[in-house]
Amino acid sequence: MLIIVGLKIRKTLNFNNMETNTIKVVTVPVGDLLSMISNAVNSEIEKLVNNPRLGEGFKDEVLDRKQAAQLLKLSEQTLTKLFLEGRVAGQKSGSQYRFLKSSIVNYLSTKNN
Repeated sequence: MLIIVGLKIRKTLNFNNMETNTIKVVTVPVGDLLSMISNAVNSEIEKLVNNPRLGEGFKDEVLDRKQAAQLLKLSEQTLTKLFLEGRVAGQKSGSQYRFLKSSIVNYLSTKNN
């Protein structure tokens, strides 16, 4: 079974330099169409998992180590360990640690239990 999935319209010039439209009907076997749809959906899901949309009201904030640890419900020492292991993104300036709230949320959404 074939399914019509769309029309391709191509504008061309004829011998009088007048624009004409060429319409081409595109057909795709059902199995191929299902595969294309599945690939597109999986790609979008992967994008959402890797870069979650945090909602309209979400504003990124800079958190200090204590605030980030509280958000994660961890001790400050455990957060420091995660930072040093590269598992949580942040910045260290002198003895101060800074984390973006979005990086903490991203860590929570991607961590393996």
